[in-house]
Amino acid sequence: MNMRVLIIRFSSFGDIFQALEAARHLKRSEQTTQIDWLVRSDFSELLQNQSAIDRVHSFNRKSSVFELIRLSWNLAPEYDHLYDAHSNLRSFVVRTTIRFRWFLKTLSGNGRPHSVVIRSKERLRRFLFFRLRMPVLPVPYRGAESYLLPIREWIPDLEFRFEPASWSAQLKSSAEFQDWKAKSNGALIAFAPSAAWPNKRWPIERWSLLAKQLLKQDDSTRFLLLGGPDDTFLSEIESELGKNIVFNAAGKTSLLASASLLAESDALIANDTGLLHVADRMNLPSVAIIGPTAFGYTSGPVARIAEVSRADLPCKPCSKDGRDRCTNAVQLKCLVDINPDLIVRELNEALEIARTRGDKL
Repeated sequence: MNMRVLIIRFSSFGDIFQALEAARHLKRSEQTTQIDWLVRSDFSELLQNQSAIDRVHSFNRKSSVFELIRLSWNLAPEYDHLYDAHSNLRSFVVRTTIRFRWFLKTLSGNGRPHSVVIRSKERLRRFLFFRLRMPVLPVPYRGAESYLLPIREWIPDLEFRFEPASWSAQLKSSAEFQDWKAKSNGALIAFAPSAAWPNKRWPIERWSLLAKQLLKQDDSTRFLLLGGPDDTFLSEIESELGKNIVFNAAGKTSLLASASLLAESDALIANDTGLLHVADRMNLPSVAIIGPTAFGYTSGPVARIAEVSRADLPCKPCSKDGRDRCTNAVQLKCLVDINPDLIVRELNEALEIARTRGDKL
C-alpha cells in the first residue's frame, strides 16, 4: 500500500509539535510515500523544512468557509489517506469536501481506496473525568501519544518511538542573542512563565526566586525569557536580575524564532504551554510545572514534571487547559504548593540524564 497522506492540524503551537509525531512515525513506514500538512498560515513556518513533511498547505485564519472548501476540493485528488488531527468545525468542512470529491471519483470508475482517521476530542470521557471524577482517561495523559493512536488503524503494528524534531534547514537565532550569549560560558536555562490561561501560571514572583536558587548553585547560569507580546509581566524578572543575566525575548520573536532560541538553550522550565512541547520534541531537558490541567504531560526521555501529588490534592486535575474556575479553598493550591526546591531537583535530574545520554551539555 502506497499511502499519500494529508494531515490536518491547523494550530496551536504545542499541539502542532505533538502532532508532528504522527508525521514522523508515518515517514518511517514503508507504506507511506507522501506526507503533507494543512495548517493555518500563521503557524505554517513551524512546519517548513520539517524533514518528516513533504509539503505544507496553508490558509488564512480569516478565510471564508467557501475559500476553505475550494482549497479542500483542489487538494482532494492528491491524497488517498486523510488524518484529521484537529477535529473541529473547520476540519469537518475540509474532510467532508475531500470525501465528497473522492466519492465522485469512485462513481466515475477512476477511484482508488481511500481512508480517513480522526483524533477524537473524547468530549464524553472528558466530562466524566473532570465533572464526575471517573477514571476514564489515562493519567498522566500524554498528548504526543494521543496523536499516534488513530494511525494504528492504518499501521496496526505501529511502535511508538519518539525522536527529536528535525528541520532540514538550520535554525538561526538573532545576532543580538548571539552577542549576549557569547558573554557567558555557563548553562542557559530558558523560562516560559506564561500560559494561555492564567490558572496554568506558576506565580510570577516564584520565577525570580527560582533563578536566584539556580545562581547559588552555579553563578555562571544565564536565563532566557520566552513569551508573547502580551507577557509584559516578564520584565519584572529581567529588572530584578539584570540584563547581563537575563535575555528577555518575550514578544520579540516569531514562533520559529522562539524554537531557534530553545534549540540553543540547555534546558527549559515552563508552565503547561506550547513551548514545553516544542522542547519535548527537541529532546531538550525540561521541567513542566503542572497545576490544574490534565493534558500537558511530556513524553521525552529527558523531560520531568513538577507537580503536587494527586494523593495530596484530590481535586487535581480539574481542567483540560486551565480555563475553568478553581474550586479549592486555597486559590490554585496545586500551583502555589510547588516550591523552587522541587523544580531545581527535577531540573538537575533531567540535565544529568541528558549528560549520560550525550544529548546536552
